[in-house]
Amino acid sequence: MKNLMKSITLLLVLISLNSFAQNADPKFLQATKTGLEMIANAKGAEDYLKAENHFERIAAVETKEWLPSYYAAYCNLYAGYTTANKELKDQYWDKALLEIDKADVLSANNSEIYALKGAVQFMKMSVDPRTRMYLMGESAESLGKAAALNPENPRIDLIRGQDIFYTPETFGGGKAKAKPILESAVAKFAIFKPANTINPNWGAEAAKALLAQCK
Repeated sequence: MKNLMKSITLLLVLISLNSFAQNADPKFLQATKTGLEMIANAKGAEDYLKAENHFERIAAVETKEWLPSYYAAYCNLYAGYTTANKELKDQYWDKALLEIDKADVLSANNSEIYALKGAVQFMKMSVDPRTRMYLMGESAESLGKAAALNPENPRIDLIRGQDIFYTPETFGGGKAKAKPILESAVAKFAIFKPANTINPNWGAEAAKALLAQCK
């Protein structure tokens, strides 16, 4: 019975992927893949912002697709990572949250969207922890929703592990506490398969790199 259920599940996944390939607009697919290549080749904030502008243009045309706004938010998250200016970090992460809200309207109860939201909320907190500690709770809530929707989403453990990794030990963080969470992330990434060629599939190398620093 168990093998039969696995076969049925695999068949449904294959049908879903085939349906996506047949129904997706080729121009949308190519534009999204171009944006993902821009992200992969980005070296700093300026490159991420160029990719973000690319995805915003896609979102303006493909008004029913959640991925363009999701990736625009992702680009702003990383633009903030790669700049030292706190005011700019805040601007980028505020924009990311707005883009996440747009994606959420188009795809409610989406584990990937909640996971990314949790990451941005934590980084917003990190700009000024003394006055923004409430955002840590909001981040945990978003990640909790993401996990409830899809506990096998590896990006949830990556983000949780990353947050703990960079939190000082005196505040409950540190490498030792991050290690088992990052181990879980790496294990989940090893078996994770995105729903299609343009769905979120980032984070595996980051998880491995952080875990290596925990040893």
